[in-house]
Amino acid sequence: MSDFNEQDKKLLAMFGMSEDQVRDDVTRMESEEADHGITGPVHYGLHMLPENSEEMVSMTIKLPKSQLEAVTAAAKRYHISRSEYVRRQLAGAI
Repeated sequence: MSDFNEQDKKLLAMFGMSEDQVRDDVTRMESEEADHGITGPVHYGLHMLPENSEEMVSMTIKLPKSQLEAVTAAAKRYHISRSEYVRRQLAGAI
């Protein structure tokens, strides 16, 4: 049985794609370990790992406005906070 309805099949035909190709693409894109050029490996928690019960503290830094905008945009792409993005950058995870 096909996962695709008739409308899906028409759209696939319009773009010259097969059902198998779509399934393969979905598997590749949903992998949290594959580096497929859209996102990299997913790193969960980092500073929030259970074995790390170290107290979190705040740190204030000054950045040029353009750099802050770039950090904000990158964090939005990863769907994480700016703080989490900067922590991951410092940890070398992104």
